[in-house]
Amino acid sequence: MVPETIAGKIVGGVCSLSGVLVIALPVPVIVSNFSRIYHQNQRADKRKAQRKARLARIRIAKASSGAAFVSKKKAAEARMAAAESGLDTDELYREEDIFELQHHHLLRCLEKTTVSVCV
Repeated sequence: MVPETIAGKIVGGVCSLSGVLVIALPVPVIVSNFSRIYHQNQRADKRKAQRKARLARIRIAKASSGAAFVSKKKAAEARMAAAESGLDTDELYREEDIFELQHHHLLRCLEKTTVSVCV
């Protein structure tokens, strides 16, 4: 069926244009919402990956600093035991900073005090 009169052709043209507009107007809204949600998800995934990498770096740093602390503590205790037994203390102090030795000495005293108080 095809309109034959001028009025019919005008009504048919208005109906076809309004149909295209009804379909075309919501498309940008849907696309912009999809784009916004997609970018939010991408940022959330990126933050999760960065958080995971940061936690891994923290775990590695804690493990390495803990191991370094234990080795320094054992070395300081060995030097302090050697100093108490009467070995050359000048050579001991040249190897490590005096501040570091005092720090380990205080830690050792604190551990002894804590253990004796707790027991």
